[in-house]
Amino acid sequence: MENDYGEHDNPFASVSHYHGDVVRRLFIAAGIAILVAALVDEVIRPFYLFVAAFGVLGFVILAGLTSPAMRTTMTINMLAAAAMFLVFEYLAIDAYIISRSFIEPIFLLRQFIAVMFLLAVYFSTKTLRGTGTRL
Repeated sequence: MENDYGEHDNPFASVSHYHGDVVRRLFIAAGIAILVAALVDEVIRPFYLFVAAFGVLGFVILAGLTSPAMRTTMTINMLAAAAMFLVFEYLAIDAYIISRSFIEPIFLLRQFIAVMFLLAVYFSTKTLRGTGTRL
């Protein structure tokens, strides 16, 4: 998949450890997974409806703003992804405690979303480190 600047004319290709394109894809994929979860996870559907209405839109906007020229955006990406990882990991653990099964579809869906946000935290942090941004 080609990034926003094209394969050969990316002015930020020399930025060490830039992973904004990965973070962008993770945010879009997590947003889609949250929209699916809103349809199938009946236990916490009101939470998903709120997150689907506002959170997914926010993450799509952050994905669109992600750029090595905007270090503040990558910091916001990292913090937002960390918060969502904590929320969805908590929900995944809760689903496991209720079902006592690692193959329960709701547990797997929540855990999948948590892992996507965990990866977004990692790649956002790595980008911040590579661009020399101090937290």
